[in-house]
Amino acid sequence: MQGIVYDATRVKVCKAFYEICDYAEFARERTDALWMEILSRKQVYRELVYYIAHHTFSDQLKVCGYGLCDLYVWQMNRYNLIKDTGKNPRTCNKEKMAMQAFETLVALIKNPQENLKKLEYGQGTDRL
Repeated sequence: MQGIVYDATRVKVCKAFYEICDYAEFARERTDALWMEILSRKQVYRELVYYIAHHTFSDQLKVCGYGLCDLYVWQMNRYNLIKDTGKNPRTCNKEKMAMQAFETLVALIKNPQENLKKLEYGQGTDRL
């Protein structure tokens, strides 16, 4: 079969993504849904590839002024508030926070109005 070129990159990205989501203790349905959302958005897919390769965010994609770094920090703040720790301990699953940042980015792309409210109105804490 000459002339057939097979690019296994997407297969490798998929495998790495599922491994991260398994480590993050995501249910398979949640992982599948997020994978489909990421595949349908080229820029988000590029962010995922960068994350897998470098274990950090390229933060190139901004939606309503928010990038993955912003959303990751937002996830950490939510975790700290829920766990009432003040800062994230070693037990905090950073991969879970990263994958939740991807979920939030996709949600922001799909429905900016509703999701901006969640980001900008805080975590339910009292304001000065």
